[in-house]
Amino acid sequence: MKRVLLLLLLGGCANLRVVPLPKEAERHRPKTADGWELSLVRYRAVGPATGRPVLLCHGISANERNMDLDDEHSMARWFASQGREAWTMSVRATGDSDRPDPSKGRTLPIRFDHYWQYDLPTAIEHVRKVSGADAIDYAGHSMGGMIAYAYLSQGGQGLHAVATMGSPTRLDWGTGLEQLIRTLGPAVVSDDIILPSQFGAQLSAPLQTLVDDGPFQRFFYNPESTKPETWQRLVVYGTADTAGGAAKQLLTLVETSRFTSADGKVDFRADMARIRTPVIVVAGKLDRVAPSSAVKDGYRALGGPKRWLLITRANGALGEYGHMDLVIGERAPDEVFRPVLDFFNQHEPPRTH
Repeated sequence: MKRVLLLLLLGGCANLRVVPLPKEAERHRPKTADGWELSLVRYRAVGPATGRPVLLCHGISANERNMDLDDEHSMARWFASQGREAWTMSVRATGDSDRPDPSKGRTLPIRFDHYWQYDLPTAIEHVRKVSGADAIDYAGHSMGGMIAYAYLSQGGQGLHAVATMGSPTRLDWGTGLEQLIRTLGPAVVSDDIILPSQFGAQLSAPLQTLVDDGPFQRFFYNPESTKPETWQRLVVYGTADTAGGAAKQLLTLVETSRFTSADGKVDFRADMARIRTPVIVVAGKLDRVAPSSAVKDGYRALGGPKRWLLITRANGALGEYGHMDLVIGERAPDEVFRPVLDFFNQHEPPRTH
């Protein structure tokens, strides 16, 4: 049995490959104030520009390819096709961004606070500088949306309108991970490690299409909205190792029901009432990683212009959405990306001629 499993793994790996970025993708590497180079990829608008540039950010244990998997599953390329310059980013220690290197001053721990205090401001400033825009739009999936919440709640500037997708502000309301996190989290997560989640995901990749409707698959996506082959490609090159410090900080969403800084002194959820940037909050009805109730908690906390969008058949979608379906679902361009773009356009000033 072990030999059969090994052959399946080796055979499957031989058939899996990273789909390279297209020739029009431009690579950029801005450096944060604390010395980390970040990987950004730029797609210029196709045809006349119709609005501001859009910056896209992935979730935890992921990288920029979550938002730019291939021609058919790319929020970035879709926005570019609609006349919006689009950028993807990888936070530190993910994708092609810098890894820890003590000899160059890049040391652990890496915390969630580093993402909103250093990485996001660096990416925003670089996009503004290159594009010449006074402010940009932003779409974040899962933790990528939480980064925007933290940044804006502490007075962050440069974002004109924001979309968060599957981004919880608490995780003690029915997530399937809750009990596992409470039991194993403190034992396996620490500040001074990088969890090898990328290796584990890639090791499992050849098995992903053997069972296309199992509990593991259903936890992350809904096969009626995302093809198993699409999910498999995401597993191969859209995953990343996880910074233990960031994971430990986010454990507080389960352990304390609070969304705070690492030292507990800054309460992001409470401070979100100060946000005046327009935000559309998107959730999937079948999301088991970030249940809609946990996502709506963030919507309720927002103090400025906002819109709630639950992707479900009852609201016109052709299928129910899990966590990853929001960015790689087969119908996501029509059912997620389009409403996000409409929201951004709604908050654009009228064009003068």
